[in-house]
Amino acid sequence: MKILLIGASGVLGRRLYNDAIKKKWNALGTYCSHEYEGLSHLDLKDRKSVEKIFNFFKPGVVVLAGGITDVDLCESRPRFAEEVNIKGTLDLAKRIKEHDAKMIFMSTDYIFDGKKGPYKEDDEPGPVNVYGRTKLEAENIIKSILDDYLIVRTAQLYGIDYRGRNFAVKIMRNMKNNKKVYAADDFYCTPTYAGSLSESIIELIEKNKTGVYHAAGTDFINRCEYVHKIADIFGLDKDLIVRVKLKDLHLKAKRPEKAGLNADKLRKEIGAPLYNCEEGLKALKREIEFQDS
Repeated sequence: MKILLIGASGVLGRRLYNDAIKKKWNALGTYCSHEYEGLSHLDLKDRKSVEKIFNFFKPGVVVLAGGITDVDLCESRPRFAEEVNIKGTLDLAKRIKEHDAKMIFMSTDYIFDGKKGPYKEDDEPGPVNVYGRTKLEAENIIKSILDDYLIVRTAQLYGIDYRGRNFAVKIMRNMKNNKKVYAADDFYCTPTYAGSLSESIIELIEKNKTGVYHAAGTDFINRCEYVHKIADIFGLDKDLIVRVKLKDLHLKAKRPEKAGLNADKLRKEIGAPLYNCEEGLKALKREIEFQDS
């Protein structure tokens, strides 16, 4: 198995890269703006950069776990988000077709409007922000160009994060520093542990699955409940948690209030080890403790 992992410096990409190495797959991981030892540089905005990697490595499977995922950044810089998330995906899909490889594309519950989540694979999309729109357009590009593709949508990812940018890690860092954290009780999600997501993707690849799959945690909870679970598992002071409404956070980009994903299809077909919040956060805690030991 020759697998190219684009975005191997991120939360999912790094875990997936390490898991692929453990499987003894021939894996090449890439980074864009945050250099990591052992990873190669690749910029989706640079066709020559992409072409160079393909000509050198000749992958059979390409996982696109990179891109612009900062929701508010996408909203404030829509052209930049489009250049990477849409045009970058288009150029990559063309290159994958030329090399007769399989594409695995990581997408999001933010392609939905958040009125009736958690969503199934065939529910009608309706993004409410630039990030969701760019990911949906990228999905449609892939479907129009490729036959051998796998779109894996996930939601509220958490895991080891060397840059400290995912929600759970930010919450832990702030609470450990005795800072108040504001959590909306009307903003729902299905938090997903990167370790179980990576295992699911590995199995989907091994079973040569195609099409669209939802891979997310089993709990559909609001952010306030989620933050309380983080505090419970990591022994943090819950008095620091301030319950608010989503509108009180004054976020730049609109959020789908009740998004989240239903992953019954994935569990039925491959018996995916998707965790509830408590299981996932305990696994993350063990991972952090092992790393620090």
